Amino acid sequence: MSRHVHVLGICGYATSGAALLAQGLGDRVTGSDDFAYPPVTDIVSAAGIEWENRSDPANLDRWGVPDLVVVGNQTRSTNAEFAAVRQRGLPFVSEIEFYSTLVGARHRITVCGTHGKTTTASLLAHMLDRAGMDPGFRLGSTSLDLGGSSRLGSGPFVFEGDEYTTAPWDARPKFLHTRPDAACVTRLELDHPDVYPTIDAYRTPFVGLAAAIPLDGVLALCADDPECVALSAHAAATVVTYGTREGADWSITDLTWDGGLQRFTVTGADAPPVQVGLTFPGQHNALNACAALILATRTGAPLDVVVAACADFRGPARRFEVLGDAGDITVVDDYAHHPTEVEAAIAAARQRYPTRRLVAIHTPHTYSRTSRLLEDYRRSFAGADVVVLGPIEEARERGQAATVSSRDVAERVGRGRDVHVVDGAASAVELLTRVAHPGDVMLVLSLGGFDKLAQRLLVALEGANARR
Repeated sequence: MSRHVHVLGICGYATSGAALLAQGLGDRVTGSDDFAYPPVTDIVSAAGIEWENRSDPANLDRWGVPDLVVVGNQTRSTNAEFAAVRQRGLPFVSEIEFYSTLVGARHRITVCGTHGKTTTASLLAHMLDRAGMDPGFRLGSTSLDLGGSSRLGSGPFVFEGDEYTTAPWDARPKFLHTRPDAACVTRLELDHPDVYPTIDAYRTPFVGLAAAIPLDGVLALCADDPECVALSAHAAATVVTYGTREGADWSITDLTWDGGLQRFTVTGADAPPVQVGLTFPGQHNALNACAALILATRTGAPLDVVVAACADFRGPARRFEVLGDAGDITVVDDYAHHPTEVEAAIAAARQRYPTRRLVAIHTPHTYSRTSRLLEDYRRSFAGADVVVLGPIEEARERGQAATVSSRDVAERVGRGRDVHVVDGAASAVELLTRVAHPGDVMLVLSLGGFDKLAQRLLVALEGANARR
């Protein structure tokens, strides 16, 4: 029997994915959000789901009283609509628990870590799909290979394991609800300082994850990160390490970029060396691919099939996504929002475009993260020739007092570098079209997309090129 499922915060990638899965199972789905924006708003509306871009207790009657309310983790305890759900005694569940219920007893694989989760999980799902295993998945972005941010499938289920809180009533990280049979940790570095004030606090749930994987499971850990390797002491499952450092169970060597693919050699503990060609540049992406190779083969996928999948991997949306060229200027859109991710994305661009001028455009994310990690920005832009900084994305801290600004970031980035601070996307487009040089690579680094800056910039550069 179908249900009426109502989703709070419906325009997140994971929550919209849950809504679409419920709709695919025959449920009637409605929802609400606040300050939502494309592309997810367009995805939800195109699916025929009725929703309001404003939380309001009236939404609980607007389309009939729901049988179940699914609550996204961006919903706050002060949200009036959620408060009404509790006051009226309506059944509710967190988004990740909703997914977990749908998956049931199937083989579960969870991709965790401070950086690289979406790319690794997307590649893993792509590999398992190529192996004919009909995987399901829950991702933090749209898979350009498989379509959408979620799929139920019938085989192994891949969770992107978010370490942020589960729901207003549950401060535990979402990945602990996935109860994986296999998992990886790509990197462990302080993030989300609004939830985890210290690295010890941040590490604690990862220790819990390592301890919870069953004895017959597997935990893949990045050997290049001592914090990851230290988790092995807490695991009863088989631990497999991977990385560029000597002594890793799966080692990565000979990284090069041949103009079309990143090439490297992977040597497993019990297997001969294999040559991998990956569509994504950067050492961090080679590490991500190695984690996916371990988890896919441990799930039963043939090694030759999953290696071949690396060579045509399109990736998740906005992860080093090359949008196009305006004349000889290339525009790349990327999700990087943590100082370490910014540094890695710029290094990847340098690998792929070694001789071209690199213009990095970045919007820091949240006051808490920017303030806590401010000094890390001193190294983030070392590989860029020009830096343009937009306003800090408030996100879940909307309405809070600004404790730090992009000018504070600019002071750390400066020191002989060409740095600009703009007040919005329109100003950024005007500046970038004015200062553009032939052969530039424009790398947009922003969690929220900076008001679709990359797409708008490409159109503006094409127009400028046509007028010449």
